[in-house]
Amino acid sequence: MDCFDCHMNDQMTAAVGVCRSCGAGICPTHAHAIPQPLHHLNGTGVATRTCAARCLLCTTCLDAERSA
Repeated sequence: MDCFDCHMNDQMTAAVGVCRSCGAGICPTHAHAIPQPLHHLNGTGVATRTCAARCLLCTTCLDAERSA
């Protein structure tokens, strides 16, 4: 699979991951790893795990998520 953003600029770069939001293939240049807190039900409430998971976003989705 090739990176979608590179492909749109007539470049062929191998994708190393998939954007969690849009599903596009992303290369190391366009991949952004951000922490994603995990929650689980704990008795009468919700507890947040101490270690956050990692999720990958493309540049477009990262910009959209930060603009909200």
